[in-house]
Amino acid sequence: GTGWASLDKLYTVALGQWTLISGLPHSGKSEFLDALLVNLAKSEQWQFAIYSPENWPLSLHHAKICEKYLGKPFGPGLTPRMDEDDLDAAEEWMKDKFFFCKPNEPSIFSILEEAQHITRNNSIRKIGVVIDPWNSLDHHRPQNLSETEYISQTLSEVIDWVRRENCHLFLVAHPAKLQRDKDGKRPIPTPSDVSGSAHWWAKADNCICVHRDQSTDSQMVDIYVQKVRFKHCGHIGTTQFRYDRVTGKYYDAGVSGAVGDR
Repeated sequence: GTGWASLDKLYTVALGQWTLISGLPHSGKSEFLDALLVNLAKSEQWQFAIYSPENWPLSLHHAKICEKYLGKPFGPGLTPRMDEDDLDAAEEWMKDKFFFCKPNEPSIFSILEEAQHITRNNSIRKIGVVIDPWNSLDHHRPQNLSETEYISQTLSEVIDWVRRENCHLFLVAHPAKLQRDKDGKRPIPTPSDVSGSAHWWAKADNCICVHRDQSTDSQMVDIYVQKVRFKHCGHIGTTQFRYDRVTGKYYDAGVSGAVGDR
């Protein structure tokens, strides 16, 4: 379970699988993923190895996770912020659940190797690995492979690793630039729009798009579940959350229904 009732009807997190998370820039992909990790760690006793350079320095990422765990902001504002005791308690809760990878050479397999080393030294066996985002990695594509062939081959090797290690990989990837419509809005991205290759859609077990109307100041965020390979894990559809900008938490708005490709 994801910790949100409406999303659980569409998507659940299984071991031995991987989930592609996409969405337009500034749509909240990383914030949503962090909130999902906190929910899993709180209710399902998961443990995570995370490579997320867009959230560096690591103290910033710690603060964001603590906010979601406590429901209190790290910094000052209109809402009472966490105090030192709150922060100590949140860090204590985090210490055997969240591990952060910082390899010298950030290729996807060096990160998976580091994640494997981190998690095998611990007793929790519900393991999640986060790569956020794909385009931050070092890619050593052989000259004899096209980008499409390289992505296909790499994802096949990643799938073998995920199945063998019986973990769950969350991989964030950005779509290519999409043209605005006559109203100035960009379409909702699909896995086929992710930069580099159509293999993203074919090879992912699950595909999620995080989307919000950036032309307004609305707190509402749409979560599009665009692919679920195995029917016992969920099905295609959409649900809506309210995003609290102060704490970074997502609240279930309870809206769901079928959606098409776009």
